[in-house]
Amino acid sequence: MESIVMIGGGGHCKSVIDAALRSRKFEKIYVTDVNLKPGDTILGCEVVGGDDKLPELLAGGVKNAFITVGFVKPSGLRSKLFFMAKDMGFSFPNIIDPSAVVAADAKLGSGIFVGKTAVINAGASVGDNAIINTGAIVEHDCKIGDFAHVAVGTKVCGESKVGANSLIGAGATILQCVEVGNDAIIGAGSVVIKNIGASCTAVGAPARILRRWN
Repeated sequence: MESIVMIGGGGHCKSVIDAALRSRKFEKIYVTDVNLKPGDTILGCEVVGGDDKLPELLAGGVKNAFITVGFVKPSGLRSKLFFMAKDMGFSFPNIIDPSAVVAADAKLGSGIFVGKTAVINAGASVGDNAIINTGAIVEHDCKIGDFAHVAVGTKVCGESKVGANSLIGAGATILQCVEVGNDAIIGAGSVVIKNIGASCTAVGAPARILRRWN
């Protein structure tokens, strides 16, 4: 078995580590986080220091990395860390909790997290470094963009699209054949019944645009 380093040691890291441990695919799991003390542990996994330790880990035979910084608004941090580690030479496996269900023909990028009891149904595609969080449902033929976060308990109905670097808040519902643009935020519990453009926040049931940027 191979080893892996988790980049970012917050709450999301705990969820990912738990899924990784349950999968039994990794011999050793390390964590980097500049805000934690070397020698600390998260679910028994050692914190080795900040991201400056990544080259040392890679040289020592740790070939896999995973971005475990959480995502509550589009900031670009997750993508920045992903490309930094990728340029170093790390590989990004997908970490899928054993309780999740992923259709055999679903197309997955790299570095994706699929949380407990989440579902990715037939014909769906999920981009690099996306988060399909606990209990989320991505129905048939949906497209989830790179670095998107489909949060806890969200339902993305069939043939819908979620743009890159977008956040679909906890418990939100996106109705079938609806598109959400890049860098968008859909508020928790919202119901999206029509297309929402890029770079905006939409909330409510039905969801309405609250503000735009760029």
